[in-house]
Amino acid sequence: MLKYMIYILWILIFSSLTFLIITSKVSYSIKDLTITKKTANHINIEKENYANADYVNIENVNDVKIENLDKATNHTFIVNVTLENVGMKKYLEAKYSEFDIVYNEYVKKHNRIVAELLNPSSNLSELPKVVVVIPDMKTGYGNRLPGIVCGFLYSLITDRLFFIWGYNNFEDYYEKDFNHNWNVVINLYKNTTYRYMHYLNQYNDFQLVTRGNLSNEDISSHDILYVYTWDYACAPITSNPHYKKWFDKIIPDYKVFTTISLKLLRLHPNINKQIETFAEKNFSNYAIGIHLREKKLLDGMIIPVGHYSEVVNMLIIGMKNMNISIFVAADSNNGRTKLINSLRKAFNHHNNNSINIVYTEENLDSVNPVSLNPGSEVGALIDMKLLSLCDDLVITYSSSFGFIAAGWSQKASRQRGPFVIMPVKDLDSDLWLVDKIWMWGAMSSEPCMYLSKELIENEDEETVKTFKTNPLWMHFSQCHWYA
Repeated sequence: MLKYMIYILWILIFSSLTFLIITSKVSYSIKDLTITKKTANHINIEKENYANADYVNIENVNDVKIENLDKATNHTFIVNVTLENVGMKKYLEAKYSEFDIVYNEYVKKHNRIVAELLNPSSNLSELPKVVVVIPDMKTGYGNRLPGIVCGFLYSLITDRLFFIWGYNNFEDYYEKDFNHNWNVVINLYKNTTYRYMHYLNQYNDFQLVTRGNLSNEDISSHDILYVYTWDYACAPITSNPHYKKWFDKIIPDYKVFTTISLKLLRLHPNINKQIETFAEKNFSNYAIGIHLREKKLLDGMIIPVGHYSEVVNMLIIGMKNMNISIFVAADSNNGRTKLINSLRKAFNHHNNNSINIVYTEENLDSVNPVSLNPGSEVGALIDMKLLSLCDDLVITYSSSFGFIAAGWSQKASRQRGPFVIMPVKDLDSDLWLVDKIWMWGAMSSEPCMYLSKELIENEDEETVKTFKTNPLWMHFSQCHWYA
C-alpha cells in the first residue's frame, strides 16, 4: 500500500514540473535523477556517459516515460527516466521563448513597414529609422556574422528597422524571415542623416554602447545608424545600465550571439540538409570538434599541431567503451592532413573506445578570388556548423571561425566555452617559459571581442568600469591579439 501511495505522490509531483532535461533526438536512459524539492527548482542528474545536461523550461511532460521507481524518501526520488521523442526544436523553443516573441513581433513589424515603404500610394509621414550593417565581404567567413548580430541587437533595443548592405547573395546561404536587403529601400534614404556606431578599427563609439542611451536625442536625430565591423563590437551593451532590464528579461544568460544567430542566421535548408546527413552518419554519442587555423600567425609563430591531440586526450580521461567522433576542420588541405595524422597516431587504441576521425571533403587549397578565403563559402558554413554541433570544441587562438562555431549552436547553452590552443614562437625554447600559456578553456561560447583591449586602454574611467561589470569582460579581452 505504501509503495503505491509513494508512486502516486511521485506522479503528482512530476506532473507539475516545469523543468525537464532535453538532450538529443535519440532516446536513452538517465540514471540517478534526484528531485530535491517538491517544486523541482533543481534537478541533479548524472547521465550514463557523464556529459553535461541542460535545464530548460518545458510545459509538456507527455514525452517522459518512468521505467521504475527505485527509492523514495520524503521528497527525494531516485528513478530511471527515458526521454522519448524529445527533439532539439522543443529545447530551443523553451530556452529562447522570450526572445522568440520579440523576434516574431519584429518580423511582423518589419514586413508591414517595408510593404508600406514600397507602396506608391503609401501615406507614411516620415521614413522609419534604421540600422544598416555592412559586412566586410573581403575578410574571413567568421568575421561577417558578429556585425550582423550586433546590428540586429541595436535595431531591437532602439526600435529601428534592420538591414544588411552588401551581402547580396545572403538568401543563398541563409533563410530569410523578412527582406533585410538594404538595396530594396536605399533610394528612399538618399537625403537622410546617418551616423556610424562602428567603423572597423578606425571608429567605435564604445562610450555610447557601454553606458549611453542609444535612443537619446542626438542618436535619434540620425535616420541611419551604420554598423561596419569585423568584431563582436556590441559585447559591451550587456553592461549598459539603460538596457539591463531588457537583457534580464529577454537574454538573461548573456548568450546574445547564440540567441540571435539561432533565429536570424538559420542556414538554407539545402545546406542544413547536408549538415544533418553528415552528422547523422558520422557523429557518435560524444563528438569533439577541432578547428586548426595555421595561416593567421604573427611574428613567425607556429601552431603545435600535437597540442590538439593533447586536449582531446584530456577530454576523454576516464572514458571506456565509448563511441567517440572527432570532427576536423582546417584552413588548408595540408594542415587538415597533419592534424588527422597526429590524431590517428595518438588514438590508435584508447581504453577500448571506438574513435572515428571525420571531416568534409572540402578542397581548402582552392581560394576565393575576392576574399582570399580557403575553400567555398558553403563549405566553410558547413564546417562551421558541424563544429557547432560537437559536444566539445578545440579551436585556434585569434580565429573568429572557431569562436563563431562555438556560439552558433544549442551546445552553447552550457556556460563553458571552447578550449583554445595558443601559438608559440619556438617548440624547443618557448614551451619552457614559465609564463607561457599553451592551452586554456574559454569562460563562454560568445565570440571574441578583440577591440575590448582598445576600450580598456583608451576609454574614460567610467566607461571601462561599466564594461567590467559584465561577467564576461575577461573572456572578451583575452581571446585575440589586439588588432
